Amino acid sequence: MIRYKKLPENIQQGINALIGFFMNDSNVIFAYLFGGLLKDRQSPLSDVDIAVYIKNIKNLDYLDLFDKTTNVLGTDEVDIVVLNTSPISLTGRILQNRKILIDKDPFLRHRYESITLRKYFDFAIKERDILGRRYGIG
Repeated sequence: MIRYKKLPENIQQGINALIGFFMNDSNVIFAYLFGGLLKDRQSPLSDVDIAVYIKNIKNLDYLDLFDKTTNVLGTDEVDIVVLNTSPISLTGRILQNRKILIDKDPFLRHRYESITLRKYFDFAIKERDILGRRYGIG
């Protein structure tokens, strides 16, 4: 969600540049675009939602990745999810509605998606039950 200012008009060019940036970053194995931009629901409150899978999570400097990503996109209205450490509730929702930006290791990505979605679908059943009992949702 917007924090400071609207996305630039040429955000699609920024996303194309981000693909090149991620291709040259040896620590980013695959990356997704998700959220409102993917669904063509860009509004004045839109931001850019990016999910990345990192090769070596121990060497990840999140602030450096965020800084470089915002510079490439030309906006600070960016949310980055590191898939290696994100909760299953978020990751499952991302995987159900995402666009692959880069994929340097298709086998690893497919295995990750398959395992994660199976875990998410099991979790979603429990989540609906808990939310239904607690809040009357579901």
